[in-house]
Amino acid sequence: MFTPKRKWELVLGFALFVLPVISAAAQAEVPTVCLIGDHPGIPESDAQTAALLVCDELRKHGISIAAPVYEAPASASVYRVVLRRLGEKIIVRLSQENPIGTIIAEQQLTLANIEEMIPAAPRLVNALVHSKPIDDTVDMENVTEQEARELRKISGESLWHLEIFGTFVPGTDIAAEPGYGWGWSYQTPSYAVGSDLRFAVNYEDDYTDDSDGFGYASWAIGGRYFLNKQNISPYVGGGLAIMLVGYERDYYDSEGDFGLGVYGVAGVEALRLTQSRLNLELRIDRPFFTLESQDIMPITVGISFSRNYNPGGCLF
Repeated sequence: MFTPKRKWELVLGFALFVLPVISAAAQAEVPTVCLIGDHPGIPESDAQTAALLVCDELRKHGISIAAPVYEAPASASVYRVVLRRLGEKIIVRLSQENPIGTIIAEQQLTLANIEEMIPAAPRLVNALVHSKPIDDTVDMENVTEQEARELRKISGESLWHLEIFGTFVPGTDIAAEPGYGWGWSYQTPSYAVGSDLRFAVNYEDDYTDDSDGFGYASWAIGGRYFLNKQNISPYVGGGLAIMLVGYERDYYDSEGDFGLGVYGVAGVEALRLTQSRLNLELRIDRPFFTLESQDIMPITVGISFSRNYNPGGCLF
């Protein structure tokens, strides 16, 4: 037989064992709270519907959650939906808190209007539940207006240019041989990138003429840096070029080659505040190859005229 003391010990032990189990079972049956958070400037009906959309998505992910409410016990586990305005845009944030105030995880999206909550709710829940960046949830059907906005660019302009120049080749009697060029560039206030074609040819037809003959052609791509943003600015630059060089010592002695090279420029550009430009430029071309009898390194001094180009418009 059990003594009264022994009976009380059994009852107390049973209670200590059963009560935690009952408490845990009761807690397991209590659904997580869907909390309507702060929403200044947002109509109540919109805030409620936004929270409802989020709660529905949470249930689709197997999370037991009650209908949206405005308040919850301090010890509750909640999913909070907060809506805030920034001008015309709406910032929506979904957070998981346990207990209230202790954020376990959160995700955020910027919407152009409250109607974008329809595609935004599945993305917020997907990112929160699976702990992945919100950007990884975007597809062709749920991209928001903010994510699809047009990127802002530094303004610039396209310019076509024509050039005439004189060519000098050190170590030869080639001096001030005329040449011409044509090209295109895109300019910002501080930088320019572009491409050009340049030609200079002066071969003698008279075999009795003992002066040197010379031929030069290049296609180059490169850039320039302007030292200021005023109407007149010095600049420096350079780039890579494909060069064709020919040299004729006399009528029966000529040679030529073709290959890559680099070039460097220094000059001054005027009329930068208008749709046209005027450039004075010194340019040095350095081929990566040499001729058998002569190292040719053309140096040119030229002037060019540029004009702003609009597609479908007139060059001048």
